[in-house]
Amino acid sequence: MRIVLLIISAFWFLPVSSQTLQIMGSDQGFLPFYYGDNLNKGILVEVINEFTVETGIAADFRPMARKRHAWALEKGLANAVFANPRWMPDRMHAVGPVLIWRDRVFAQTGRRPDSFDDLQGNICLRKWFVYSDRLERRIGTDLVRHDGYNAQQMLGMFLRKRCDFIVMNEMEFRFMALQVEVDSERYSTDLIDAEWPVYLGILKTEAALIEAAEAFFATYTVDVEAMLPKLPPPDTHTSIQPDN
Repeated sequence: MRIVLLIISAFWFLPVSSQTLQIMGSDQGFLPFYYGDNLNKGILVEVINEFTVETGIAADFRPMARKRHAWALEKGLANAVFANPRWMPDRMHAVGPVLIWRDRVFAQTGRRPDSFDDLQGNICLRKWFVYSDRLERRIGTDLVRHDGYNAQQMLGMFLRKRCDFIVMNEMEFRFMALQVEVDSERYSTDLIDAEWPVYLGILKTEAALIEAAEAFFATYTVDVEAMLPKLPPPDTHTSIQPDN
C-alpha cells in the first residue's frame, strides 16, 4: 500500500513541464496563423514555440475538422484552442488576448470608400461566411456577391479584377499578397467589417497549464509585423498574378 501511495504522489507532483499543450486547429489551416500539413507553420505556431522555450512545456497543434473539436475535448485528444471566448465551451479558461483578428475591406486601386455606404459594384466574399449586417444589407442592392471557397480563390478573383472589393482577414490578405509579390497596401482601406480578440482557451481542469500560459502572455507581445515577412510559404504554391 505504501508503494502505491508513493507512486500516486509521484504522478500528483509531476512538474508542469511534463504536461503537453494540445491545441486544436482546423485541418484546412488558417493562413497565416497556422498552416502546413501538420499545422507546423504560422504566427501562432511561432508564438507557441516561444512559449515552449520559455516554460519547458511541450506543445503541438492537432489538425482536425471543426465539427470534431467538442469530441476531441471530450476524448482527451486536445486541451486548448485559439478562439474568441464567446465561441469556447464553458469548461475552457481564456488566456489573453493573444492578438486581434480584423476582417478588412480591400479595394481596387482608384476605389477608396470612406464608409460602407460607398460600397457599390462587385465584392468577393468567402462562401458560407456570415458578415456584418451593414455589409450584408448592401448585397443584392448595391453589391453583387462573388463567392470563393478559400482565400486563394478569393484573392485570385480580386487580383484579376472580377471584384471591386474583397473582405478578408488583413493578415491573410497581406501574407498571400507577399507570396505573389503584390503590394497589399495599394488595396487597403480603413473599413473594418469585423474585429475581435483572439485568446488561448485551455480546459479549466489544466490548472498548471493555465498558470504557465497566464504568466507567459502577461509579458509577451505578438509582433505580427516582424513575423509576417519571415514566415515560410504555404505547402500549396500560390500562383496568382494580378491583371495589369
